Amino acid sequence: MRNNLMLIGLVNLCLSSSAYALSPQEFTSLEYHVNTGVGKTLPYAAKTQTSAFKQAFSFIEFDDELSQKLVTYIDTPDRAFKAEHIQIRVREHVTKPRKSKITVKLRAKDPQGFGEVTNYKKAEIDYTEGKAAYSVSYDIPYSPGDIDVKKLDMELVFNRLKKEKVVWDMLGPIYEKNKQQFIQTVVMRTNEWEGTLKDDRFSNLEIDFQLWTPYYRKPRVTFTEFSFKGHVSDKAKLEEAYQFLYQKVQEVGLSSGHKGSKTKATFKMTEGFK
Repeated sequence: MRNNLMLIGLVNLCLSSSAYALSPQEFTSLEYHVNTGVGKTLPYAAKTQTSAFKQAFSFIEFDDELSQKLVTYIDTPDRAFKAEHIQIRVREHVTKPRKSKITVKLRAKDPQGFGEVTNYKKAEIDYTEGKAAYSVSYDIPYSPGDIDVKKLDMELVFNRLKKEKVVWDMLGPIYEKNKQQFIQTVVMRTNEWEGTLKDDRFSNLEIDFQLWTPYYRKPRVTFTEFSFKGHVSDKAKLEEAYQFLYQKVQEVGLSSGHKGSKTKATFKMTEGFK
């Protein structure tokens, strides 16, 4: 009997492990983040760049066109999705509404941490403060006229997700157990400008500057960062650009009160989540 119990336990362990783990070659997209502060060079929730901001970060040539998005996340108070390494983000693209989307993201410490996943939009490695985080994403478009990101109708959101079979195969069991418990985080406004580094080695690299603040200004906090993306085939050049950008930001000396994941920080500041 003891041997039978051990055999059953071994079978269960095998079934629950990542038998269909992704290979490192699947992760073709790289994204680098450099946290920064802006001090008094930008007012709170700024919609335009100031001369003081441009002067402080003079090693970047910024475009003046603003891109604005509203972002919120969904989970249960005890973080049922997080327990399964799943994140659901609803993002309204204010300046380009047709680009609004619900993103379902799976996270793992390494490629072997993913289960049987197919038809994903992007397999990516994020580097923040030099630490790598692996993710696989599914993007589902939606209309801001149907779903209000500021006050989510959970039934509408999940009905949209149910139409995506691969996604719903993952979310469905969690949803059925917790369908009355889902809540959203505070809504974050992200103001973003694009730019390029004033260095010929990286002149073809697009640099994004993001300014995150709560939409209702409570709590009154600000997250700011530079980021850029590239293909894994250009990793050596991307690493060089990261070191260059990181050093330049350090020289500016406007320290950031926030370091690491903006997602984690958003959940942490939202009442109702454990």
